[in-house]
Amino acid sequence: MPHRLPILLLAAALLAACGGAPAAPAPTAAPAPTAAPAGEVTVYTSRSEPLFKPVVEAFNAQYPSIKVNVLSGSNGDLLAKIREESANPQADVFINSDTVSIAANADAFQPYDSPAIQQVPAQFRADDGTWTALTLRGRVLMYNTDLVKPDELPKSIFDTADPKWQGQFAATDSTSGAMVGHMVALRALVGDEKVETLVRGWVANDTQWLGSSHTNVRNAVGKGEAKIGLVNHYYYYLSKAEGQPVGLHYFEDDFGLIVNSTNAAIVKNARNLDNAKRFIDFMLSPEGQRIFAEKNFEYPIIPGVPLAQGVEPLGERKIADVALKKLGEELEPTKALLQRAGMP
Repeated sequence: MPHRLPILLLAAALLAACGGAPAAPAPTAAPAPTAAPAGEVTVYTSRSEPLFKPVVEAFNAQYPSIKVNVLSGSNGDLLAKIREESANPQADVFINSDTVSIAANADAFQPYDSPAIQQVPAQFRADDGTWTALTLRGRVLMYNTDLVKPDELPKSIFDTADPKWQGQFAATDSTSGAMVGHMVALRALVGDEKVETLVRGWVANDTQWLGSSHTNVRNAVGKGEAKIGLVNHYYYYLSKAEGQPVGLHYFEDDFGLIVNSTNAAIVKNARNLDNAKRFIDFMLSPEGQRIFAEKNFEYPIIPGVPLAQGVEPLGERKIADVALKKLGEELEPTKALLQRAGMP
């Protein structure tokens, strides 16, 4: 796999490697345009409110008569709630923060296709139309520039378990979809033994486990409560914009940068189906993608949407050759490994 590969070419290469797509259920069509759509749409999301609120506000600017109800929570809790409510769905749209868990729960969602979704590279959407990626993010290290010099940083993710970082490494725990997705990818790349050794090293090193919130991790690093922290790339840019003394560090592992995605799906038998479709199409529109890029410093999934100023293009990095959407069956074994190794 080339070391510098634009997202579209990467997607095409990986899709070709995986072979043809399986037969998919017939997706529903995009909602018919109306003069003034009204009603409501209920969104369950594991994304933090500061990152998601600008998107809701922009959607309401375009659709002022549609009320958006938002329920935030952890990825696992919201998926469990959707399943518990399957006989009487309360959510219309689910938005999460990692590829693997949405792929593993695709049966809770209904196929949807639209011109907007067709723009998403095939690697980053379900073959059967049950979910689509919204943005991409790289898994990186943040560090406090007042406490750590660049030449002191761990070259490999496995070096973060070195005793020199005793009590000074911050990370999300197994309730974080992004963390679990990262570990699923790492298992696929290096095997169970190395991943379990890494996690046991983190536990032995008194890692600061900060729940499912990467905001907690970035703030701990910015305030000097931890010297380094494992985050999605955009948390560095958010902290930098706030004036925190932080730096961004990419690991030098041979397999490259692990990339994950945020995703959206329509809940099976959603009560507000047309508005659910409108909401997803808006998030994949140039306007919606621009907000993700400019406000949150994320990588847009739709080609041609500019990055926020200062954000390094994803194509400048070697991307890990792992197709997360094919690894849904590895979610539970990964959770079991993390529990066995002592990750809270």
